[in-house]
This record gives sequence, C-alpha cells and structure tokens, in this order.
Amino acid sequence: MHLFFVRAFNDIDHITPIVWKMKQGNYPAAVYCINPEYDIENDYRLQYLKELGVKVDSIYDEFDRQLGWLHRILRMLYLRCIEIRSGFDRVDRQQLSFWSKALRRMAKRAAFWLYNLQRSKFYDVNCTRMFLEQTQAKMLCFDWIRPHKYVVESLIKAAKTMSIPTLALPHGVFLYTNDSVQSESKQEGQFDRYNHFDYVIVQNRLFKETILRSGVAEDKISVLGSARYCKEWMAQNNKILPLKLNLADDNSGKLKVIFMTTRPHYRIDVARMLKTFDLLAEIDSIEVMVKPHTRTGKESRIYKDTPLANVDDISSVELCLWADVILVIASSIIIEALVNQKPALYLKYLHGNTVEYEEFKSCWIVNSEQELKEALSSLRANPGAVQYSEEDVNRWLAEIIYGGRGEHDVLEDYVRFILNRSVNF
Repeated sequence: MHLFFVRAFNDIDHITPIVWKMKQGNYPAAVYCINPEYDIENDYRLQYLKELGVKVDSIYDEFDRQLGWLHRILRMLYLRCIEIRSGFDRVDRQQLSFWSKALRRMAKRAAFWLYNLQRSKFYDVNCTRMFLEQTQAKMLCFDWIRPHKYVVESLIKAAKTMSIPTLALPHGVFLYTNDSVQSESKQEGQFDRYNHFDYVIVQNRLFKETILRSGVAEDKISVLGSARYCKEWMAQNNKILPLKLNLADDNSGKLKVIFMTTRPHYRIDVARMLKTFDLLAEIDSIEVMVKPHTRTGKESRIYKDTPLANVDDISSVELCLWADVILVIASSIIIEALVNQKPALYLKYLHGNTVEYEEFKSCWIVNSEQELKEALSSLRANPGAVQYSEEDVNRWLAEIIYGGRGEHDVLEDYVRFILNRSVNF
C-alpha cells in the first residue's frame, strides 16, 4: 500500500490528483490525515476519493485500534475539547461573553495538552511501526512538511527501520526568485526539512535550484511539474467542485474582480493593501470580492472591516470561474486564471519580493494604484485586451506545469515515479 499523509487544504489540493491517478491505474493507495483537527468529512476532494473506493481516514483512528482503552479515553476528551472550541469559533468574538471566551481558551489549552500527552505517551516508533506493518506500506508520501509536525518524525524513523522509502510532495507552487521571501526569515537552513526524506519532488527548475543552494542533495530532487494544475486534473476538479455562486446570474453589467491575497509575512505592505481595498470599493463600474489566502490564520483580522466582500468560504477555483479579472500579489492561483484565459493583474507594488511570472512577463504587471485604476478601466472598455502575450503565458505555464519539459502526462509521471521507487528502493 502506498500511503499519502495530508494535513491541510493546500497539500490536499496538490496530493489528491496523484491519488486519483493511482486509483485509475488500480494501484493500492490510502490517505491518512495527520492533523487531528482537520475536518475530513467536509473536504470535497477527500470525499471524492472515498467515493472512488480509496481509504481516507484519520491516522489517530487507526492508532485507536492498537493502543487500547487509555488512548481512546484521551482521544475522546481531546475531540470534545475541539468540538467546544469550534462551536465558539463559529460565533463572532465580539458577541461572546467573558465566560464564553474563558471557556474557549480553556478548551483550546486542554486540547493542546491532551494531544501532546498522546503524542509523547503513544505515538512513538513502535506505534507507527505497527501501523506500517498493518497497512503493508510500500512508500510513505508526505507534503513538504517539517518532520517535527504531528507524527511525521515517528513515521519517518519507523520507515527507515523497515527500509520503506519516504517522499516529499509539493503542497504549493514555489514562485519566488529572490532570497529571504518572508519577513525576518533566515535563509540558511530553511530547507533542511527536505534532507529527512529519501526523495523530493518539485514542480519547476526554479525550486530545484533554490533547495540545491540550501544544501539538499541533487540526487534526492526530481522536477515533475504540477499535479494540481495539469489539464487532466483541472478538468476533473471542475466536475467535482461544489459551487456556491450562481455563475449565470449577472445582470449588473459591472466588471467582476476577485482579489486573491497573500499572507502578510511574505513581505506584504499591509497598509497599502488596505488602501487598495478602499480604492477598489470606490469604483462604481466594478464588483470586487477579496479572498484571503487559504492558510490565513490569526491575520484574518486584517479583513474584518474591509469594504470589500470577504469570500474566504468560497473556493478559489469557483471565484476564478466567476471573475472577469483576477488580482494577485504572489499566489499560484494565477495559474488557474491564465489557463482559463482570464486577465491576470499582478500588483507588484504591494510586496517586496519578485516572482517567476513577473520575470516571464506572463501577466499584467501593475506598479501603482494609478496603474491599477487604468488597467481596470481599460478592461472594462475592452474585456480581454491584456498587456502581455499568449506566447509569454504559454512559456511560463510550460515551465510551471510541465517542469520546462514540454506538454506531457504529468500525473502519469508522478505515478511511475512512486511505483518505481517503492519497488526498487
């Protein structure tokens, strides 16, 4: 059995197509969630895999079957604390009483303590080794995760004792062409995580060169393109995507704009971004919605009082289908826009990094608020009349989707890589 370990929205986005392709070829694969708080039942991609007959489960439910009554009690208490905290999280914080806030904090701290108690007492190499034996694991496939997260380190150690290969798969698309892309980040050693795996897959040559410079051995790294953004999966994803917007209901005549943001610590000028929100809200001829990054956490408060509609509960894919124009800072969703031939405006003035699609000139580069207003006005008058060429777009898409090797079956390459390494390790 080839085991795939997931933990959050983004890595599921990039790993699901690989599992789907393996299922099509009748190759044994199972998906286990290592994040004890992730809601498997409400993830349409994981549910789709389940419908196809793929085993999708929490790894902790599997542990329950082998660890006995004490683990079951601790896990039950942990899940109850999560349930209490989640109930409060669904209510506006301003509406919570002092005692409700106190109970929420207590539930959060208790959950943290209970999980760490379980991890220290139960989730050791012996536990994960039993799990790997029971599943008859041939290969362990993670995302680009740090080993200290959840039970990853224990799984990797157990795999090494059993000579089972480990693989790190993309959980996003690396776009940055400069060093130190995060505020106060340390360039040295930031890619140490990859050395813990036997193999590492990246989508493009840019990221291979980046992690090579950080000391990752070249023979570990393979460039295979993007499973998430290859044509085969994008077409399938559109078929299974649950829609919330009425894409056909539009009589306003306004230019529909979606702003896909980037997390603030990626050197974003937050104050200027908020001013851009205000600017967009004042333009009568456009309808604008803002989609916070899918990994947005505590910084979600930035969007609380924005004059734009916050659509964090709607899929970025659906929003790209809805929109006439997509605004991005540094987001891989620009690939979705370009593949669907939607005008993509890159707001370069809102961050301190440089990105690959900027260097390939595969988007409309906007250097100021005035240029943004002019670009939107131009598109309002002439939809689709963009200031970049189809040739440059295709050149970059070939690099990012196909790893610079020309159009080919990306998902088949992933499956063959996994099968060959799991057999020949």
